[in-house]
Amino acid sequence: MRKLFFGFLLLCACNIHAQSNSQKPNVVFIISDQHKLEETGAYGSQRSITPNIDELAKTGVMFNNAYTPAPVCAPARASLVTGMYPYANGAIYHKAPVTMPNGKVKNLGSGYLRETGYHEGIVTLADVFKEQGYVSASPGKMHVHGELQKDVDEDHKEGNDMGFDEIGLRYYTYFPGGHYEDEVGEDTYMRYRQFKKYGKTYKGGSMHLNEEYVPTLVKNDEDNFDMVVARKSVEFINKRAEDGKNFFLHVGFEKPHAPFTTTQTYLDMHTPSEYQLPETYDDWYKKGKYPWVPNWVHSGIPKNLEKAQNVMAAYNACITEMDDMVGRVVNALKEKGLYDNTIIIYTTDHGEHLFEHGLRGKHNMYEDAVNVPFIVSYPKLFKGNTINNSIVSFIDLMPTLAELINGKTPETAQGVSLLDVLTKGEELKDRVVYSEFRGGDYKLLPGARNVPSRMMRKGDYKFVYTHGIIDQLYNIKTDPDELNNLIFDDNYKTIYQDMYFQTLAGWQFQEYAPIAVFLKKKKIKWQKSDAFNTYAVYYSLSDNIEEARLVLDNIAENSFEPKEKGYYWLVARPKLSKTSKFYGDDIPVAVENYSYTLPISDILKFD
Repeated sequence: MRKLFFGFLLLCACNIHAQSNSQKPNVVFIISDQHKLEETGAYGSQRSITPNIDELAKTGVMFNNAYTPAPVCAPARASLVTGMYPYANGAIYHKAPVTMPNGKVKNLGSGYLRETGYHEGIVTLADVFKEQGYVSASPGKMHVHGELQKDVDEDHKEGNDMGFDEIGLRYYTYFPGGHYEDEVGEDTYMRYRQFKKYGKTYKGGSMHLNEEYVPTLVKNDEDNFDMVVARKSVEFINKRAEDGKNFFLHVGFEKPHAPFTTTQTYLDMHTPSEYQLPETYDDWYKKGKYPWVPNWVHSGIPKNLEKAQNVMAAYNACITEMDDMVGRVVNALKEKGLYDNTIIIYTTDHGEHLFEHGLRGKHNMYEDAVNVPFIVSYPKLFKGNTINNSIVSFIDLMPTLAELINGKTPETAQGVSLLDVLTKGEELKDRVVYSEFRGGDYKLLPGARNVPSRMMRKGDYKFVYTHGIIDQLYNIKTDPDELNNLIFDDNYKTIYQDMYFQTLAGWQFQEYAPIAVFLKKKKIKWQKSDAFNTYAVYYSLSDNIEEARLVLDNIAENSFEPKEKGYYWLVARPKLSKTSKFYGDDIPVAVENYSYTLPISDILKFD
């Protein structure tokens, strides 16, 4: 009898524990690769076939102004994992330049060295869930500099699982034994990537844009990467349905990233001849190449309409494939009775131009590259079929999810919680977000590598700083195609000056240094440089850059005498001299001599 009584108590305790766990939501985070926002049914596309993503929008909150912290894979994904901008977490590169023992610099991808990754000691998104007792998994593409297997790096033999319990099916990340190739075999992997022995089968190899509208080389449809990722994700969901544990599932799909090949089934769902080019497709053909866009991003494909139509249709076929896999994951949740208690998020790491402005890929700060689809579905708590115009960023994901699971937001996190936005429909006011990029192959900066650029979005305005190249300022509301650069209009001079300052202030990273300033005899002093034309000073009573104001412009001397106690910054304007076809011979757009000094000082406190 006593055994039966204790057995009854034990059963009650287990049920109470299960109920306690079930009160916390599960989280399925789905991230694709290079999905252009406008190529989604929910965002207004009439040609995209995305019923499963559209359904998430119908049952959730869809954000119109969500920005990636970087318009390129690896830095964007590291920001998501750490809740920090690239400059702050240290993972600023897509491929990190590493000086080899022979003195030569080699650009390494993720998974090879810990030193090229985000800074040691940063609490990750998966860590936040682990602290709350969640089981986590991350099948599919991760592509984060910082993730590392055991015994790969001699200096970090313990590796770095980034807080995840289950890791596998990596892609673009060096991960022996846990790679996509290990799952499907070398031949299928080569067929999917279209490289090595299949590199010349289709023009462009692994970056094939599918101008011929041909299917993937993979023999078995279910061996394509996203199908395998979906299968592994469903297996994880099934396990959690059996053990009842709360879970965080990071689903890393690879499409619609190039190569733009998919199965014949998805190609047959689209008709290339029905696709039309965007209105801006010939903009740079008429004006000349954009000074702030790498040469190779400019595309000549739209000059051949049939090829361009094939590319656009093939890209959308890849989106449909990926959307189908989203459906498999969501349906698994429903079939196992887990859907009602699971937050589902869909987004992508960055966008794709798909011939907007005559460009393809990403690698710059136009909206098509940085403004991404972002949908959060949880009918249990969030009102469905809701559109929110708040300006948000990937870095907001960590504090938002931490609050939703009663977890702790790390002190290093730079974003804000969107809980009130999601639950009450509030819209954030005066929110500022940034995006940054390191690129090369700029026509006017020959030989310059990893040139830094940074975008700031606030209200209706977007400002873009590209080191050594002319600035950009756009009103996104009145000029959504970003064709009218407002830096030349005196009516926007104050907006231009303030956004220039705020974009640069506090932005520190590898290789580049701020202007050196010092205090002497109650004056702020600096050494004049031939790299700059003019100087200005900003002041704030606090160290908050958004509260700072311009106190003196066009300074001719190399010193400034502060009048008030507080915080000061010195700001400079680079000396531009090179011209371009885009703006003509009368407007200088680039520097003659490239410098590794940023046109701003560190913050200086004056007592």
